[in-house]
This record gives sequence, C-alpha cells and structure tokens, in this order.
Amino acid sequence: MNNRMAINKKANAILKQKFLGAGITRCERCGTDSFLSFAHKLKRRYMNTVEELSDINTALLLCIPCHNLIEYNKEQCELLFKTLRG
Repeated sequence: MNNRMAINKKANAILKQKFLGAGITRCERCGTDSFLSFAHKLKRRYMNTVEELSDINTALLLCIPCHNLIEYNKEQCELLFKTLRG
C-alpha cells in the first residue's frame, strides 16, 4: 500500500468514528442509508495529511448519487457545505 492510500485509509477510519459520534449515519442530503461515502469540500489530492482529510467540518457523509451531484459542481458543493456546516 502506498503512502497516499495509507493516509486515506487512516483518515476514513477517523472520519467514520467522528460521524458515528456525531450521530450522522445517513446521507446528509437525502437521508438514505445506502451506498454512503465521504465527500470532501476540497479534492483529496489537495489535502496531504490525515488531519486535513479527517476534519468533519470539511467532509460530508453522502450517498453516491448526492456525492456525484457535488463532485464536479463547485456551486452545489459550496451551497451544501454552507447549509450543513455553516
């Protein structure tokens, strides 16, 4: 496993615990509990540390369709983060 993969894996484990601790277990946009993933405010390639990648204020728990909605739409991404994270 390369270093980048190891960082992402560790960050995802931390995020999972943070979201569970905050009671966030469903898609934060539509409420489904299927096919969930973490969506980051910035592309992961611009974040290099576990701390950056595991910050709950810069990540959302979204289902694949909701994640795809904001993945390449900066305006939608910013709006959703502003709505959910302030």
